Amino acid sequence: MKRVLNVAFFILLIYFLLLSFADINYLLSIVSSFIFPVLLIFFFRKIDVFEKEKYSDLFYVFIVGCTVSFFLSSFIYVPLRNLIVQENQCANFFNCFLLVAIPEEIIKIIPLIYVLKFKSFVNEPIDYLIYSSIGALGFAFIENIDYIQNYSETGNIVAVRSFLPLIMHISTSSILGFSVFLYMNSNRIKYILYALIFSSVLHAAYNSLIIRVLVLIFLIIVFAKLIQSLLNISPFYDESKEKDIVYSSNFLLIILFIVFTYNIINDIILLGINHVLNNFYNYIFIIFYPFIFYRLISSRLSLKKANFVALGSRSTKINLFKEMQDIIISYYKSNFK
Repeated sequence: MKRVLNVAFFILLIYFLLLSFADINYLLSIVSSFIFPVLLIFFFRKIDVFEKEKYSDLFYVFIVGCTVSFFLSSFIYVPLRNLIVQENQCANFFNCFLLVAIPEEIIKIIPLIYVLKFKSFVNEPIDYLIYSSIGALGFAFIENIDYIQNYSETGNIVAVRSFLPLIMHISTSSILGFSVFLYMNSNRIKYILYALIFSSVLHAAYNSLIIRVLVLIFLIIVFAKLIQSLLNISPFYDESKEKDIVYSSNFLLIILFIVFTYNIINDIILLGINHVLNNFYNYIFIIFYPFIFYRLISSRLSLKKANFVALGSRSTKINLFKEMQDIIISYYKSNFK
């Protein structure tokens, strides 16, 4: 399997290089699509305060995500979808759920499943979120290249694709990543199936409904709570490192500033300074999305040992949540004897 992936990645790299030599704008689209995912990989390492992952492992999973996403999307998922419906029909919620959201969520979670099967560096709860999210970053990187290439003349495309769909992708994948953690500690496949349906419904709602912003805010809240909760039950929990999480909050703010600045520079290069000046208010408005992302994430980057907030309190009347809480408690007790 490793050899197959290496060959596939080599083919993908050659493909990108050839297109870049043929069209300098395509190279610019690759760079523009690459910046935010790579910076977020550094962010994910920052939040992993108790037992940091190796950069080599993080970027390896990103490469797996890119490779798997490119080949499955280009030769299986998209061709089959286009045989069933035209692309404009995917705006319908039902079609989007079945023909866009479910396939994409499955593709994005494959890198996590791959490393669990063939590697051994997933060794704490937060790793499931980190690697599922990085797999999603690989998918978003591949997806954004064509979007940025095709819509570069509209302006703000780098910021829009970075601050909206990309954040949606990592948030829905984190839900699936958490369900894989539950499966690994209970051997119950139903949690993955429930998470696939739940994340796909949210994915489809984001893509097709007018409540897109509300869906995204909800997803970010879930994402933030999962980060906080999974860190709180780490078997490597060290109270002396609790305050280190603050640095990741500051780093996130720097990342968002870099992407926003690059977005403006990119538009000046492609569209000219007059376009930016004439659409000044659009550039101010786009700040709203990274600000919300930063506030929702940073407000929950505080740690308290054993405090699993993502599933609510033990008094919940939702049986599914109680079952998941029992799995978390069992995991915690077995690792903190």
